[in-house]
Amino acid sequence: MESIVFWLLIIFGALTIYRMAARRNPTPKARVTAMLRQYQALARCGLSESECMFRLMAARTGWKTLPHDFLSEIVARLGSKENVMRFISLAEDYGHVKERFPAIASDRTLHDGIEKVACLLARLGYQEQQQGRLKEAEFVQKIVLALTPDRYFTTLPLAATYFEADRYSEAKPLFKRGLRQFDKSSSSDPGSQPLSFTECLGPDVDGAKLHAAYIEMYEACLKKREPHGK
Repeated sequence: MESIVFWLLIIFGALTIYRMAARRNPTPKARVTAMLRQYQALARCGLSESECMFRLMAARTGWKTLPHDFLSEIVARLGSKENVMRFISLAEDYGHVKERFPAIASDRTLHDGIEKVACLLARLGYQEQQQGRLKEAEFVQKIVLALTPDRYFTTLPLAATYFEADRYSEAKPLFKRGLRQFDKSSSSDPGSQPLSFTECLGPDVDGAKLHAAYIEMYEACLKKREPHGK
């Protein structure tokens, strides 16, 4: 009898710990479902989509301590509730909200801060792409591009992901734009140089070799046709 009670207590304790852990670390799906419910509650008050998303973000643990102009700019750049929710989920999954965003948000200018956020996620997208996880890479890289569309380190990696997925018609304009951004950046004032491939995509990345690889991809892309049915 005592043995049965002992094991019942063990099982009950394990279930309790599991439930507590699940509440603290919700799955991405559960997190998005909860955010959608919160969004819908705010929308019923007559608020715009952007205002709903700002209030939702600003009320979350970790986010509520960040400057409101920083959060507003992120929401404005992402442009849709889907992008904002994906961004929130990514940032929370990787601990950036508490570990990296407070320092970034205190940057000297709002533009520089947002660029560093994009840079932070660009590395994640690049790593996914290098591992052949093209769908996951695209998911991250599209968010990064929405945050900072005028930087080659956000444009060219997504172009490469499309190229590797044989989506040439989507890759071509991004390659063209990204290579122009690179050339413009290279000819700019050295004192105002933006972040580089190495700074954003990883310390082991050879920026010159990567740039050359993107040129080769673009030239190959111009000669290729979409597979039938694409």
